[in-house]
Amino acid sequence: MLTHLPDYAKRGIRTALQTGRSLLLAAATAVLLYPTPCPAADPYSETVGVLFNWYYATSFGTGVYSVGDTTVTAVNLPFHYTVREPTDTDWGWRLTVPVTAAFGNFNLYDPDFNQIDKIHLAALSVMPGAELIYPLRPYWRLNGFANIGRAWEFETQAGATIYQVGLSTHYQVPDLHNPDIEIGAKYIYAGYASNGEDSVPVSLVSLGVSSSFALPWTLSENHESRLGLHIIGTSYLTDLRFRLPEVGYTTIHGDLEAGLSLRLRPALKILGGAWDRVGISYVAGSNGLRGYRLVTEFPF
Repeated sequence: MLTHLPDYAKRGIRTALQTGRSLLLAAATAVLLYPTPCPAADPYSETVGVLFNWYYATSFGTGVYSVGDTTVTAVNLPFHYTVREPTDTDWGWRLTVPVTAAFGNFNLYDPDFNQIDKIHLAALSVMPGAELIYPLRPYWRLNGFANIGRAWEFETQAGATIYQVGLSTHYQVPDLHNPDIEIGAKYIYAGYASNGEDSVPVSLVSLGVSSSFALPWTLSENHESRLGLHIIGTSYLTDLRFRLPEVGYTTIHGDLEAGLSLRLRPALKILGGAWDRVGISYVAGSNGLRGYRLVTEFPF
């Protein structure tokens, strides 16, 4: 087939064929030896520890919040047992055991393959603690509280030790009834130690105002129905940090919450607790923090 070609052409063709076979063999070897990407649904526990802001996920309450492409849904059950019932003139205290289930959707940047992997995580936290209630005046009280507990991510067994300690005060203007006005303030120092990374401790101050108006109808003959509104502003004295893909950490300096609720007087007694309202609030913070939260109390 190649007999009619000059010798230099024959040599060039043979060299090209040999080079082609060598390149094909090298390419096949590279494909066989190239590492397969780890599935996004099986992150390392250290990765999970970095992705979750464990304190915020377990203290948000019941609702959903997002930062960038990260979305977390939380369900909170605020179990407690009153050891000594406080009155308008005498102190009391109770044991608290808030339990939170958190479900997170995260976009995780994989530098090895230059791609964004979507992972879905589920975690449970239990935060036992105690709360002291001290009346300063019949319409004014001071609360001190502390909790320490543990959170676990189900699939990878990642976890974190979470703690918080704080003071709050609640004042109801005594001479106003329609509308009524409540004022609250709170200071919290909190943080967590996780498998992947220890958090920078969070220090925050919150100030809130709540009011309600009597409605012309009632849900029950024994309960007055009222329309409630509240606004709560929070300033993070140390920035609240969230991990985002390709960006690293984003920080939240503060947030504002506004909500509507249906209030009942007197409060309903359910599962050992007093429930005087139910509603929903919208939370907007710096650097894209957004969320919706179930309202069951004025949190002061």
